[in-house]
Amino acid sequence: MISAKYKLLLCSGIVTALAACSPADNTTVAARPPTAVKVSPLKAELVQNRVQALGTLLAKESINISSNVTEKITALHFDDGDKVKAGQPLITLQQDEEAAQLSSARADLAEQERELARLKGLIAKQSAAQTEYDQRQTAKLRAESKIAEIQALLAERNIRAPFSGVMGLRQLSPGALVSPGTSISTLDDISVMRLDFQLPSLGIGAIATGQSVVAHSEALGEDFDATISAIATRINPVDRSITARALIDNPEGKLKPGMLMLVTLITDEHEAVMIPESALQSIQLHHYVWIMTAEKIAERREVKLGIRKPGFVEIRSGAKSGEQLIYEGFSALQDGAPVAPQGSD
Repeated sequence: MISAKYKLLLCSGIVTALAACSPADNTTVAARPPTAVKVSPLKAELVQNRVQALGTLLAKESINISSNVTEKITALHFDDGDKVKAGQPLITLQQDEEAAQLSSARADLAEQERELARLKGLIAKQSAAQTEYDQRQTAKLRAESKIAEIQALLAERNIRAPFSGVMGLRQLSPGALVSPGTSISTLDDISVMRLDFQLPSLGIGAIATGQSVVAHSEALGEDFDATISAIATRINPVDRSITARALIDNPEGKLKPGMLMLVTLITDEHEAVMIPESALQSIQLHHYVWIMTAEKIAERREVKLGIRKPGFVEIRSGAKSGEQLIYEGFSALQDGAPVAPQGSD
């Protein structure tokens, strides 16, 4: 067996050999150089929380013009696309029979009035009975009622514009036989357009009458200012949506009934810190950003997110305006590692 003294000498030799192999000085291994990153200062800006919905345009007033009676058209007093005033004659239907009846009723009324005048003089001379005068008075009232009845029939055969607007395309020509419900043309008041759109009922608190909205027409490539005029009193039980109506001035007549519009509502406006989505690290439900401190040290922060807009997201907490955001080169960073900023926006 090896003696204890021999073991001691052997260990001393190994230690001496290791000492001889070590450097002469006490210099340690060089520290890792700072990681090159790109940084940008965080700034607060005005952001808007927007809600968008699709809506359909309707004319302020709109009707299909048709007849209440079955009769032949004798004249049309408008052309396609004409602007007409309220009360302006549009269509005349055949009314020869009614005109003859009116002439007869007026002649009867004139006869009753002459008889009343004659009887009034005879009664003054006590040459006629009061009952005869009363009978003639009743006959006069019947004649007046008959005239009013015939005039109503004539009015149905003289169709007038119920409001000012623009005529559509006519569907029939003079000589055509029309019946109730047959569309002859259309009349629309497009000086102001109604825009109906639906929003989820959860957003009912974000809209109010008098609120301004923006309506975009893809067909025209143009935005139009609108104002909410009314909100439905009931929520659709099928899709839990609520309908709102906005009004758009249309003095040039660019907008047409039936057009599809994209409605944008601004439901909130506030100052917020926005960062590029590419500068965000997300792990499950947690979100992080990298901040460069004044000592040029990388610091990972957990943040709470707010609204989003294309390419950007709001930081509600975890970082503030004025701090330096590392937006590029952070993929291999460790918390507390030194960084070397290479550029900023």
